[in-house]
Amino acid sequence: MHRQKLILVVLLLLPLVAYSDSRIEGPETLLAEADRLALLSNWPEAEPLYAQSESLFTQSGDQKNALAARLGYIWATADAGVDSAISREVATNLEGPLVRSDSRLKLRALVAKAVLDRNTNEIAARGPWEEILQLATRLGDKLWEGRAKAEIGQILYMDGNVASAAAMLRDAIVSQYLRLDLGAAIHYTAMVGNGFVEAGQPEAALKYCNMALRSTYVVPGIGFPYLAYQGKARALLALHRDAEAEGVLNEAIARAREEHNYQALTQLLVVAGTAAASSNLPEAIQRLREANEISHEKGFHHVFAWSAFQLAQVYRDVGNLNDAEALASNAIDIMRKLEDRYHLPEHLALLADLEVRKGNFDLADRLYSEATDVLDALLVDVTRRQLKSSLIATLSDAYVGHFRLAATKFSDPSKAYEIIEEARGRALADTLRGESENLSTSSDEISIDAQKEINRIQIALMHETTRETRQSLLDQLFVQEQLLLPVRQSRSRLRSDSDRPKPSPLRKVQASLRTDEMLLEYVLGEPESYCLQITRAGAAVLIIPSGKKQVEDLVDDYLSAVRSRQPEDTAGHKLFSLLLQPAIGLKSPMRIIIVPDGKLHLVPFDGIKNQEGKYVLETHVVTYVPSATVLHLLRQSRAPRSVNQTVLGVGDVIYPQPPKVVSTTTISTNARANSVPDFFDVEAVRFPDLPGSRQEVMSIAGIIGGTQLLLGANATEAALRSLPLADFRVIHFAVHGVANTQFPDRAALVLSRSSESAEDGLLQVREIRDLPLNADLVTLSACDSGNGRLLGEEGIASLERAFLLAGAKSVIASLWTADDTYTIVLMKRLYLHLVDGSDNAAALRQAKLDLLREFGDQAFPVFWAGFTLVGDGSTMIFN
Repeated sequence: MHRQKLILVVLLLLPLVAYSDSRIEGPETLLAEADRLALLSNWPEAEPLYAQSESLFTQSGDQKNALAARLGYIWATADAGVDSAISREVATNLEGPLVRSDSRLKLRALVAKAVLDRNTNEIAARGPWEEILQLATRLGDKLWEGRAKAEIGQILYMDGNVASAAAMLRDAIVSQYLRLDLGAAIHYTAMVGNGFVEAGQPEAALKYCNMALRSTYVVPGIGFPYLAYQGKARALLALHRDAEAEGVLNEAIARAREEHNYQALTQLLVVAGTAAASSNLPEAIQRLREANEISHEKGFHHVFAWSAFQLAQVYRDVGNLNDAEALASNAIDIMRKLEDRYHLPEHLALLADLEVRKGNFDLADRLYSEATDVLDALLVDVTRRQLKSSLIATLSDAYVGHFRLAATKFSDPSKAYEIIEEARGRALADTLRGESENLSTSSDEISIDAQKEINRIQIALMHETTRETRQSLLDQLFVQEQLLLPVRQSRSRLRSDSDRPKPSPLRKVQASLRTDEMLLEYVLGEPESYCLQITRAGAAVLIIPSGKKQVEDLVDDYLSAVRSRQPEDTAGHKLFSLLLQPAIGLKSPMRIIIVPDGKLHLVPFDGIKNQEGKYVLETHVVTYVPSATVLHLLRQSRAPRSVNQTVLGVGDVIYPQPPKVVSTTTISTNARANSVPDFFDVEAVRFPDLPGSRQEVMSIAGIIGGTQLLLGANATEAALRSLPLADFRVIHFAVHGVANTQFPDRAALVLSRSSESAEDGLLQVREIRDLPLNADLVTLSACDSGNGRLLGEEGIASLERAFLLAGAKSVIASLWTADDTYTIVLMKRLYLHLVDGSDNAAALRQAKLDLLREFGDQAFPVFWAGFTLVGDGSTMIFN
C-alpha cells in the first residue's frame, strides 16, 4: 500500500490510538506517562509528573532516572522562558559521566538543550538537532529521527535553504503520521501552515492548520495546539476573515495565560496586535508592547524582533518616526545575530522606508538594496516557481518603495527600471535563463505516488456530485499536492547566461524594441502610481496622480460594466486618462507593450475608449509581457526553425457527465467556461460538450494546410503528450478551461480522457510547465485562461503564464468567459491574417477590428476584448 494511502488510514484510525488511563503508581510509570504527555505537547500535565518522578527517583538513590526526569522537566517547562542557569545545567550534564555513558540519556539531554536553544535562537539550535539526528539514527529511534529532521528543516527554511527545507519537512511529517508520532505530526503540520502564511499563500496555510486542528480532536491527551491556532488566525486575517480570526486568537491567548506558556502567548499577542493595527491603534500598541516586554524578559529573541518590527510599523503609521526607527534598528540587530535570512529583508525594507520619510535617501537606498540582495540569495535555492513568486509577492512593498525612491528622489529611470525588474516576471525570466523545475522526470517515490493519487482523485471528482464526498476528495487532493517535489533542470536556449541573476540591461531592452514600439511598465503605489516609459530612444518615469486603490477601484468598475454589457465609458475614460494618455500622447508609436501591475493584469487595454470615444484597438496594437526582461529574453531566445512548420489543433472534446443532481452547476453551452463555477469545489460542475469547438478547429485546418488535429475521443491528455510537441509552431486549444485563484497549480484545460490511460484529462498548470514546447504561438480558446492569482510585483499565476514557462513565445488567452459564436469568428479571422503575413499581435488586432465591422454595435467588448496576447507578438509565423 502506498504511504500516502497509509497516512489517510492513520487519520481515520486516530480515535483508536491507545492511551494510558491506568492508575499511576511507581516512579518508572510516572516518568513513562510524563514522556507520553510531553510527546503530545501536553506540558501542563507532563510537568508535575516529571517533578514527582524526579523526587521519587532521588529518594531511592536512582541518579540516572532522576536525571532523566529532570531533563524531561526542563523540556516541559522551556516555553515558560529561557533561564541561563538552566542552560548551564544542561551543558554541564552533557559533559557529565552519567550522560556520556548512556546514549539514551544523552538523547534526552540533547533534546533539552535543543529546545532551550530553539526558544532563544532557532538557527543556533541546528547543532544540537543534528547531533540528535545522528544519535537517533544510530539508535534506530525513528521518532526522534523524524522530529530532528523537521526541526532542521525549519532551520534550513529560515537560513534560506528552502529546497532542502521543503524536502526534509515533507519526509519528516509523512514519517510522523505513519509512526503515530501524532504530537509531532500536528505540531509540524501547523508549522508548515505558518510558513505558507509568510509565503503569501493563506489558503494553503488554512488547510494545513485545519488539518492539524482536526487531528487534535481525536488524539487523547494532546496539548493545546497553539501553533495551529496561531497559523489559522494569521491565515484568516490574510483572507480578511477578521471576526473569525479574533475568536481564534482570544481563545488561544486565554489558554496561554492560563498555562503560563509565554512562548505561545507572545507570538499570539503579536498576531493580535498586528490585526488590531487597522482598526484599533491603542489595542494594537498595547498588545504589541506586552509581547515585546514579555519576550525580552523571557529571552525569546525571535519573538522580540518580530514584535519590535510590528510595533515599529504601527509607530510609523501614526507618525512616531523616532520610536519606530529605534525599534526597527534594534530588530535588525537581533535578526543579524540570529542569522535569520528569511525574515531579514522585510526588516531592512521597513527601516529603509523610515529613512526615506526622514529624508535620509542614501541610507534608505543602501537598506533597500540589501533587502533585495538577501531575497535574491534566497530565491536561488527555491525550486518551486509558485513559492518563488509568493516570496517576491510578500516583499512587493519593498520593491515599490525602492522604485519610488529611485524615480522621484534620485530622478534615475535606469535605476528605477533595474529595481522593479528584479521582481517582475522573475520565475519566467529565470526559466528563460535556463532554470526550470519538472515533476514528470522526478524519481522521488513520494512524488510519483502522489501524482498517481492526484489523477485518481480528480477522476473521481469528475463523476462525484455529493457535497460530503467531494469535500473528502478535495481534502485528500490537498494532502497529495503537498507531497509533490519538483526536480531542477536546465534547458536554456540562450547563448549566454552571464547576467542571469539580474534584469536584462535597459540598453539591451531598448535595442530589442522596434522603432514603432513603446513599452509601458506600470507600478501601482500609494498615494501615487508610476509608468516607466521605454522606447528605443530613451526611458522616463511618469507620475500617475492616483494611488493603487483608486486605480484598482476603476478597474473593478470597468470590468463590471464590460461583463454586464453596460456602458463602460466612464471608468474606461478615466483609466485612459490616467494610464495611457500621458504615456502615449498624440504621436505615439503604433505598438504598445504593457507590463501590468496588480489588477491591471485583468484589463484589456485595447478595449478602453479614448476621449474621442474610440477604442484603443482602433489606433494601436496592444500586447502584454510579464516584464521588460522577459520580452528581451523571449526575443533573444528565438531558435532557428526547421522547414517542417506544423500546426496542432485540439477540440471537440468528449466530456464525462456526472449524474444530474440538484447541486450540479452546469456551465453555459454558449460559453467555453464560466468564471463562477469552480471544479475544485464541493458543488459538482458539469462540462457540456462543445460542438462549436469542432467547427473552430476544422476552420483553422482549412486555412492552414498540414494541420494535425486531435478531435473527439482522440483529444485526450495522453494523446497530446505522445506528440512531438516541440515540432509544432502553432498550438490551438478549443476546450473548456478551469481557473483557480486560490491554488493556481490546479488551473487546467479540460481534455478527453482515455479509459486505457491513468491520466485524468485535466492538463493542469503544473503539468503544462513540463511540456517541451517551442511554439511561436499557443492559442487558448478557453475561458479564464488569462485569469489567475495576483502575485504582487511578480505578476499573475495563470494558464497563460504556464505555457510561456513551457517554452511558448506568445500566448493568446481570455480574461473571462468566451462566447462560442463570436469566438469562432474571431479565431477564424486571426488565422486568416496570420497566413496573410501579419505578425501575431497585428493579426489578433485585425481579427478584433473585423469583428467590430461585421457585428457593429452588437460586438460588445465582452465578446472580443478579453482575448489578449502575452509574450512576443512581433513574430510573423507564415512569412
